[in-house]
Amino acid sequence: MRVNIKLIVILFIAGITGVTSCKKDIPQHNIPKEEDLVAGRISGTWAMPSNMVTPANVPPDVFGTMRLVFTTDEAGKPAKFMAQNSPIIFGNTGIGSWTVAGTQDSALVNLVGVGPVDEVKVKVTTSTLTLSFFMGWENTDTKATGQGDFSVTLTRQ
Repeated sequence: MRVNIKLIVILFIAGITGVTSCKKDIPQHNIPKEEDLVAGRISGTWAMPSNMVTPANVPPDVFGTMRLVFTTDEAGKPAKFMAQNSPIIFGNTGIGSWTVAGTQDSALVNLVGVGPVDEVKVKVTTSTLTLSFFMGWENTDTKATGQGDFSVTLTRQ
């Protein structure tokens, strides 16, 4: 009988020790911020300008054969921005960095290291990126100047 009581006590202590030592592992889910999701949607190469809107007296040629590249880092945060074939809008170097705020239906992208445009409103879908921005302009042929709203839709490449 003593053996049974000792065995029961030992099993009881082992059971209590086992139960208290087992911690429930709660998985850690890193829920991305809305801006990170938008950055992921914007990330990539965009080209083939269409649906171009310019102020009166500004030809749609101002967009050239625009090609934009947005990259993200390993954490999915905005990293590099590269603009090709659109020096009037993003300058001759066309290389900089970017940040984003907002949602995929209404986001604001800030560009650093390019100009004259350094802020664009964007709307992104799975296959298109629509940029809109306000910019001053000068017609080098007529010397007319002005400012106004511009918009262009690019297709994911």
